Amino acid sequence: VAVAARLADDEADVVDVEPHAMRTRRAFLASVSVASALATRPGASFADALAVDASDALGAQLQSARATRVSSAASSSFASTGSSARAITIPMRLDRAGTYVVEYRIGNTTVRGVLDTGSPFITMESKCGEVWGCLTEEDARRSGLEDTYEIYGLQEDGVTRWVLGDVAFDGKDASRNGLVARDGDDETHVATYRVDGREVGDAANLAVPSAADENANAPSVAFAFPELSFGVTSQTVGRAGSAGGGVGSAPFVGLVKRRADWIRPTFLEQTDVSSFALDFEKDELILSRDALIAKDEKKNVFPLVDLRPMGAPVFHYAVLVDELWINGGKYRPRDRTQKPKPIYAVFDSGVTGCLVSRDLFYDSDFEFGIFECHARIKAEDGESVAVGTSLRTCTGRCLLLALPVDVPWKGFEDAHVVFLGLAFMYANGGVAVDADDGRLRLGAIDV
Repeated sequence: VAVAARLADDEADVVDVEPHAMRTRRAFLASVSVASALATRPGASFADALAVDASDALGAQLQSARATRVSSAASSSFASTGSSARAITIPMRLDRAGTYVVEYRIGNTTVRGVLDTGSPFITMESKCGEVWGCLTEEDARRSGLEDTYEIYGLQEDGVTRWVLGDVAFDGKDASRNGLVARDGDDETHVATYRVDGREVGDAANLAVPSAADENANAPSVAFAFPELSFGVTSQTVGRAGSAGGGVGSAPFVGLVKRRADWIRPTFLEQTDVSSFALDFEKDELILSRDALIAKDEKKNVFPLVDLRPMGAPVFHYAVLVDELWINGGKYRPRDRTQKPKPIYAVFDSGVTGCLVSRDLFYDSDFEFGIFECHARIKAEDGESVAVGTSLRTCTGRCLLLALPVDVPWKGFEDAHVVFLGLAFMYANGGVAVDADDGRLRLGAIDV
């Protein structure tokens, strides 16, 4: 969950990176998700800002990849073949930290990142590694955006360089009957343009065939997004408490689409992806160019609340909580003379258990440890739905742990927020988000 707050220039923190100092607009991410960008000193180059060694040039930072390479045949198809696929399923793997990782391509290099519904960006580490992979100089180029310094609630990313690269996700065609009808149309139009004299798919968002899984029943395809802006970080360092609350330190595939205007462009806003889903029964991510939630579907469907007017840097996938139950008791302020604050729940796959705004954490049984927690939320059909977990049901891959976090959103002082992680989503089988329509559904995924 991105939890960023801007400070006035005279209040800005100063982060020393020898030999220069960088002035920040305090960025914070409560769930190992990406927070707001922190502007560097105007005119300073990325190499000047880092000044770590002589290898700070882009070519040195994007070193020879140890990650699996894509064949030349597959890479050549990246910009030459079109597809009518409207949705794609992508395998996701649960890592040792308890969060999901997806594999995808940047340029000709296969890389990996933590799937994060509380983060807006794709990020990569500049340091080569066998787990996450790393990029070659040919995979990325300068974007023209200023470098930033990213600070998270559970991770610090150091200096982040914003570059451009061709990003592609390989998977299976999940379209319903080919082209998916929407809003009464017989079919959805796919724009075309020409490459080397050939007519191919949408220039901004190609869907191209993949060489993987040729024996599968569903056709193998890829969603490809040329010239996409993403961040390359100088380092990622886990902060105190990261081992329990999130992934520690890792690059992200952030799925928050909408943002405040002072935040770097998000991954999804640079694409035509309208909705996505996490299928916990099949361990699959679904990206769709059309809505995954039918407009007349109301059961277990919740309207999302935009927290940006309250200071949030992005449009989190948040809902209003009617009641919060902790260890069998309904939460009430300990000071009964105090007017209860509204509570919002953010669905965040970058968290394993839950993260709780500090005031709420220490005003409730959260501070004593939890064995059960449920939030009652009103669905679009008017029913009150309990979303929660307990030590009895949270077993195996599930990890239930609550940690306090500071939420420095200016204007959010009169509300509480709980970032609900995977432990609160598993029991439902899946979660689907229509980012363009502002709706979220809990339940088994059917595409």
